[in-house]
Amino acid sequence: MKKIFLILFMIMMITTACSSTDDNIVDNEKTPDSIMFDSEEEVDEEIDTDGSQNLLDNPTEDIAIGLESPDFTLTNLDGEEVSLSDYRGKIVIINFWATWCHWCDIEMPDLNKVHMENEDIVVLAVNVMEDEDTVRTYIEDGGYGFEVVLDTDGKIASDYLVNGLPNSYFVDKDGILQFIKVGMITNDELLYVVDAIREYHEENN
Repeated sequence: MKKIFLILFMIMMITTACSSTDDNIVDNEKTPDSIMFDSEEEVDEEIDTDGSQNLLDNPTEDIAIGLESPDFTLTNLDGEEVSLSDYRGKIVIINFWATWCHWCDIEMPDLNKVHMENEDIVVLAVNVMEDEDTVRTYIEDGGYGFEVVLDTDGKIASDYLVNGLPNSYFVDKDGILQFIKVGMITNDELLYVVDAIREYHEENN
């Protein structure tokens, strides 16, 4: 367990360092990569400029790296109930997002690519507090193939201590929360984290 934490810590340090030199990676000190989701009208006024902020400033016993990620059940765009536990045995990227979120929009193609090109990875996109028609139109127009579920009242986002969008939670094949990315995630970060989780799982199973 300690090894994967060390690997992921190094990943975060590497990607943070790269942000100042790679045009494809957000500079967290200069450019916001997380938007507060209280309301669409307040997007310009409520921007989190600290992309390195720890989402778990007030950790609970239920939400913490190294513990089982809390299960939840939401409805997808086909009206079917989908649970996090349905994907046990796969690496799950729980991505909290909204259609009006600029940084969510930027990361969507990379999330979709990872989902479509890897049989052992599932992107579970949790839309926060938007109506079904708005979400459906966005997903269809983007041609995205990952699973989308609707957190219409924001309860799951609240349970996961989400205070801005986007946020991504990486859950391993055993259902253990292994990594949290606050703000927009890049393709390089996605691949680094997924590979580290795979390596850890192979060495311990």
